[in-house]
Amino acid sequence: MEGIDELLADPLKMKEVAKAVFDEVDKDQSGQIDLQELRMAMQQVAREAGMPGPSEADITGVLQALDKDGNGTLDVDEFQVLITEVLKALLRPS
Repeated sequence: MEGIDELLADPLKMKEVAKAVFDEVDKDQSGQIDLQELRMAMQQVAREAGMPGPSEADITGVLQALDKDGNGTLDVDEFQVLITEVLKALLRPS
């Protein structure tokens, strides 16, 4: 996981990766990720990881935790926090 370490240590590269993932999740290209888009992304990640899907409480909890401006959606900076935490979790031994 050396590549993840390098990515996390490079703020510019991290922003690029977060923006690329954000653009994939932002299906309506509104510049914001809403609850439905977050739900679809979290369910897809769970499926690909072979894990049970997140509960509705999990999904709304993630949105509320990351939505710093309280507008009910995530902008790219708020979303980058999620991407960073997911990458850090990948580095943790299971």
